Amino acid sequence: MASSTNARGSTEPLLPPKLQNNPTPESLTPLASGTLKTLSVMRIVLGASTLVAPRWTCALFFYPLPATAGVLARLFGIREVVLGELLYTAEDKTAADGGKREIKRALWANMASDAVDLGSVTFALATGTLGRIPSAAFAGGAIFALVLGGISMKGLKGKDEA
Repeated sequence: MASSTNARGSTEPLLPPKLQNNPTPESLTPLASGTLKTLSVMRIVLGASTLVAPRWTCALFFYPLPATAGVLARLFGIREVVLGELLYTAEDKTAADGGKREIKRALWANMASDAVDLGSVTFALATGTLGRIPSAAFAGGAIFALVLGGISMKGLKGKDEA
């Protein structure tokens, strides 16, 4: 590395060395950890039940699923399982930041999915292709997941990010 001469005549590198101070990463707040696990387990359970019994699961949301639409419900189910698993396994306590970057990425993916779901339900209600009660159930679930995601995201911020 090239060096330069300062005003006192001593040489020093042009770029200072990187700090070797590797502080222990802050762990997640108990609230963030709890909401992350709750959100991920809810997604996995909802997705798995939709994969196994799509008509029964849709009936929980007051949506009578035609037998011919079972494959579409299963596509939703696998999406939920994948997003839930992604969020469940995102924390990496061995990473320099405690895995917060990966958790944030998984949370953003989950929250984006929920926002699109909310928009889709709103559109379906507005066009009359989905009734009020199923719309309220689906929208309520999406809003609940968005709130849990927001709480988790807020709990990921460190002291310097607040």
